[in-house]
Amino acid sequence: MAIDYAQTAQDIVKYIGGNANVISITHCATRLRFVLKDNKAVDKEELKRVKGVITVIEAGGQMQVVIGNHVSDAYKQVLQLIDIDENAPVSAPNVGIVSRVMDVISSIFTPFLYQLAACGILQGIISFLAAVGIMDANSGTYRILNFVSWTAFTFLPVMIAFTAAKKFNVNPFTAVITACALISPDYMNMLTAFKITSINSADPAMQQLMREAVSNPDIANILQNVVGIPVSAPTLDFLGIPVKYLSYTASVIPIILMVWAMSYIEHFFNKVLPVVIRNLFTPMFCIAIMVPMTLLVFGPVGNMIGGAIGGVYNYLYHLSPIIAGFVVGAFWQPLVTLGVHWGITPVTVGNYATLGYDTFTGLQASAVFAMTGSMFGVYLKTRSREMKGISLSAGVTGLFGITEPAIYGVALRLKKPFLCSCVAGGIGGAIAGSFNAVSWSYCLPGIAVLPVFFKEGHMPQFLGFLLSISVAFVLGALFTWLVGFKDEPDVVATKKVQAESRRAAQAEMN
Repeated sequence: MAIDYAQTAQDIVKYIGGNANVISITHCATRLRFVLKDNKAVDKEELKRVKGVITVIEAGGQMQVVIGNHVSDAYKQVLQLIDIDENAPVSAPNVGIVSRVMDVISSIFTPFLYQLAACGILQGIISFLAAVGIMDANSGTYRILNFVSWTAFTFLPVMIAFTAAKKFNVNPFTAVITACALISPDYMNMLTAFKITSINSADPAMQQLMREAVSNPDIANILQNVVGIPVSAPTLDFLGIPVKYLSYTASVIPIILMVWAMSYIEHFFNKVLPVVIRNLFTPMFCIAIMVPMTLLVFGPVGNMIGGAIGGVYNYLYHLSPIIAGFVVGAFWQPLVTLGVHWGITPVTVGNYATLGYDTFTGLQASAVFAMTGSMFGVYLKTRSREMKGISLSAGVTGLFGITEPAIYGVALRLKKPFLCSCVAGGIGGAIAGSFNAVSWSYCLPGIAVLPVFFKEGHMPQFLGFLLSISVAFVLGALFTWLVGFKDEPDVVATKKVQAESRRAAQAEMN
């Protein structure tokens, strides 16, 4: 029977503490993410009983209502029942620094996560088609689809600026213009010229090409007069302060820091400027101040922070890819359960920007397929018709990268399948690490995005990846079957037995 999400939304808003308790709401692949004024006003037990709600989690400064695949349907209905003044300054709930960081990251990335993943899938598909000879890599069709697939990553700072502006109560268009300035053609040409003249490349072949461009008049003429890239790059400074040349394409942390600081700048000028000139001069001051501040401060600091965050994982990976794979594969699902898995997103996005690939996703996929395998293990083991239906549905959903229904609907209810999936995910992750499995573009690991893990010339990595997820899936199912779990009786059958017992007792009394 289909769920009436209009009624579900009414119940959610009621038990979440009402319209007046909601600061903001976003959603990811499976969860409604509420930021509330008072989390104590939430009736969690009643909220969990709402039809269509899998479970409720308080994590990351958010009240997360797990819906599953139909989260967008519930989200649309909830939006019709709440009134959020995006321009009104509202104090954030009193939570720890880690929770606040998780809340910021999830709020910024969730609105465009599927679009980012869609571009990654497109990259994987056309690369696969070119490798097997179905599509010519030199054709116009390939080249058009290729630059289309990279668009989301090229203009990632713009999307981050827009969603961050909503999070920090900043005018979104002011934030977007500021982000656009950092990837404008003029700045990118200066950056390119700097790389050429400074021989700024880790690739020896590229270094040689740069030297030739500087010394060869013909090449210099083509670059300058045909391509439009100057071959001289004087030191860039602002008010005499030297500016460090950095690429902001696919940048994450510098943009978040920029918009966060802009929230204070915008508030200051809105407060001190007369109303008659505020709408004109506040954006002007914000743009004129924040672009140089980002070039001078937030860019270098953001890159340093991103490097430090990624450095912890990369250190572990370079120390031993096998150990890193086991850790990621074994502990990814517990992180998802706690709702703090968003902390890894800046790392993975940063890897694509700097390396052109990401190792974490190649390891993480084993955890996804291990959980999916455990669902099929439950399906084969259980004698409950209800649990067979739930586990099969959750398993099919898990194959496409959405594991929350499996986690909350089955694994945590039965407990042992959750542990089995963690062990199987760790073994699969270790195998992926031993083959240095990677994803070549951003994705949500699942069966539909397998081409993202393929690249011509890297067949051993791809085959190793396929082996890792296959082993994780099989072991997840096998471990769950062997270890077993306490089977739950069918709710319908239980109610039928209880009704028959009551009828028998009534008959005896009569």
